[in-house]
Amino acid sequence: MAAAPPAFTGNLKKALAGLRRINLDGLRWRVFDAKGQVLGRLASQIAVVLQGKDKPTYAPHVENGDMCIVLNAKDISVTGRKMTDKIYYWHTGYIGHLKERRLKDQMEKDPTEVIRKAVLRMLPRNRLRDDRDRKLRIFSGDEHPFHDRPLEPFVMPPRQVREMRPRARRALVRAQKKEQAKRAKEEEDAKNAKADVSA
Repeated sequence: MAAAPPAFTGNLKKALAGLRRINLDGLRWRVFDAKGQVLGRLASQIAVVLQGKDKPTYAPHVENGDMCIVLNAKDISVTGRKMTDKIYYWHTGYIGHLKERRLKDQMEKDPTEVIRKAVLRMLPRNRLRDDRDRKLRIFSGDEHPFHDRPLEPFVMPPRQVREMRPRARRALVRAQKKEQAKRAKEEEDAKNAKADVSA
């Protein structure tokens, strides 16, 4: 007998909100594991699935995207110094009340909102946007209440690293040779100094 899935301890009302407004017939339930994934690369893949662009039946005016469940949002990673340098701005509407929050603080407050903002800002601003937002369910941990659904884990495509440009490659080789020559000179100087001391 298979072990029962762990009980969902989060906010069930928020997790199931708006599901009745979605026509779930024929939809696939895709599961994205955000652990160790780069924020922008993950968000672009989620946006493609939400729009249904990975299907041969895609049409820009028809909503035929799949349900997306994102787990482990708290373990997302970013490149460079974005964790301290990236800032989210919003305005309350009162004069001079431009608010800001750094990515690091937002991750502590609510990591699911970081992925939601990244995905929604990649979607076109049209009438289908709200329906696509409802199909996106993000959880900070690995618990979710959709174990009774036919879940399909999404495999992220391999990252294609562009070959280095010839000029940059030559500069790198020159720098490596310079470093090796410097090391060899230092070793030779150390040997000579040791020989002078022993003589």
